[in-house]
Amino acid sequence: MCHPVAFAVASAVASAASKFVEYRQQTKAAKASADYNAAIAADQAEVSKALARNEIAKGDADRERAMRASARQMGEMRSQLGASGFEMDSGSGLSLLAESAQEQQYDANIITNNAATAAWQHEANANSALNNQSWYKYQRQQSKGSALAVGLGVGGSILGGIGGAMAQHQMLKGG
Repeated sequence: MCHPVAFAVASAVASAASKFVEYRQQTKAAKASADYNAAIAADQAEVSKALARNEIAKGDADRERAMRASARQMGEMRSQLGASGFEMDSGSGLSLLAESAQEQQYDANIITNNAATAAWQHEANANSALNNQSWYKYQRQQSKGSALAVGLGVGGSILGGIGGAMAQHQMLKGG
């Protein structure tokens, strides 16, 4: 028959070993989850940065198209004004051309501003994703840091079991 003290110690060691295995599984899962989430966040940041660059390039192309269309329109206006006998160096012809040029410049600026606003939104999304990535990396580090706590808990379980066994042994001895 097994001595009660030895049984209590063996039971405490088995309990501690079970806790240790559980901790390792939890830590491994926490690290894997944090690594996965950090990788997803990094990918999201890269996609958002690419979208921001795309918005700027699209805005540049749209502005260029608008400026070319404006140049054609201004050329047609000059041609029509000249054919109608208007002087383009002064008077209403000049005012009409100047007003048209201002409107076209305003439209081009709106295109650039809209592209910059859309790009800014994508950059903000990229920064948010990078913040998330940092948070997940921190979580991974934290899962490592709890090893000491688990080690102390496992040791405490063993010592508690031994202490309980010793108390039980003293009681059995009658002392």
